[in-house]
Amino acid sequence: MDSVANKPRCIVIGAGVAGIAAAVEATLLGMSVVLVEAHRYVGGRARSFRDELTGDELDNGQHVAMGCYQNLRHILRELGTESLLAPNDPVPIVFASARGERDVFNPYRWSGRLGVADGLLRLQSFSLAERLRLLIGGICASLGADREMTASDVLRACRQSESLIERFWEPLVLATLNAPVSIADGALLRAVLQRAIFGGGDSHYLLVPRAGLSKLWQPLERWLTERGGTIRLGTRAEDLVWLDDRVIGVATSTGEEIRGAAVIAAVPPKAYVRLLPQRYRSTVAFLAQLETMPIVSVYLWYDRPLVIPPVVGLWGTTAQWVFDRAAFLERSDDQQQRYPGHIEVTISAAHALAQQPTDAIVAHVNRELCTVFPQMKKARLLHWRVIKERSATPLLTPKTSRLRLSASSGIAGLYVAGDWTATGLPATLEGAAASGIAAARAAAQMA
Repeated sequence: MDSVANKPRCIVIGAGVAGIAAAVEATLLGMSVVLVEAHRYVGGRARSFRDELTGDELDNGQHVAMGCYQNLRHILRELGTESLLAPNDPVPIVFASARGERDVFNPYRWSGRLGVADGLLRLQSFSLAERLRLLIGGICASLGADREMTASDVLRACRQSESLIERFWEPLVLATLNAPVSIADGALLRAVLQRAIFGGGDSHYLLVPRAGLSKLWQPLERWLTERGGTIRLGTRAEDLVWLDDRVIGVATSTGEEIRGAAVIAAVPPKAYVRLLPQRYRSTVAFLAQLETMPIVSVYLWYDRPLVIPPVVGLWGTTAQWVFDRAAFLERSDDQQQRYPGHIEVTISAAHALAQQPTDAIVAHVNRELCTVFPQMKKARLLHWRVIKERSATPLLTPKTSRLRLSASSGIAGLYVAGDWTATGLPATLEGAAASGIAAARAAAQMA
């Protein structure tokens, strides 16, 4: 193997999922990586922390993966943490409403597309005609969409009724695209259906991490160090270093200049624009049109076990998804005795909710849960925590999707990564990982 001194250096700015993926892939491609991160942790929005009262590990918002997340799984496989996604133990989804409706989407009785079809056709809260229309409509929507079409345009073109859109497709679009079906990009819905639902094999598996998200990235520093790379936490990239019209490095908040053959900016759009000198900013001014969408996560602890399914999609409530965290995370005997009921509720595209006080959010969500699950009326709420991720994802509509940058920035020596870039995927863990890998490959090719 070549010595580190003979390897081209790649500087990665930002240690979120995109930056982690870029750093790992660039290393695998023979580059010497310096990963620069302003915070003192890695993972970005996909991180976890310990709740001081209960001792439970909380994610900065519940994240799930799917079997089709091949870019993310590739990175985790390198780091040795793919098993934390439990890829051999996918989770069925139970649907429930305050009206007493219950249903289960379990696509795992058969493998691949046959399992998906079987799961759809076994939904009991839809008539047989509706189930057939869901299956045919899903296949139709996966085949194509005009660039100007929203998700609702695509679904209506595929003859999906308003009832089917409201009860089946809207929850799917909110969960995967973090946008209402009326404005979400139809091309991204097509990508979700092609890759996740009808991708074959284990692509449709729902994978819920069996540990706090930070544990996914825990081996990163050792992994990089063993391969000649470094991480600089608590170090902000203040400016790019230029030679004529080429980027040759980064000036940091510590007063250091780190030079290299390539720089990958794995940062949000506004941070990317700030890195550029004034003469280049006009070329990316359109990035200001990329709005963001919030996600609100509500963690709740109760005085008794709640006896609810591990993953529940809710119909007709503000709360959209409920995760029984006790089903996925290891908890000590003391935690289980003191706080036996522990769940997380996710609300996507939560603009209005994010403006409310946290105690009002908790009271509202708790009332809804007690209506959907009557057994919870006997449970006493002991502790709660609300996380408002106000810029959880970019809002990707047919218009704004066209504003996404490719990995090659158009500036020599500079590459771009992030879930907001032109991956052809939604702004998910997989989209972020795919962007980092694409940027690393572009950088290695030109180094």
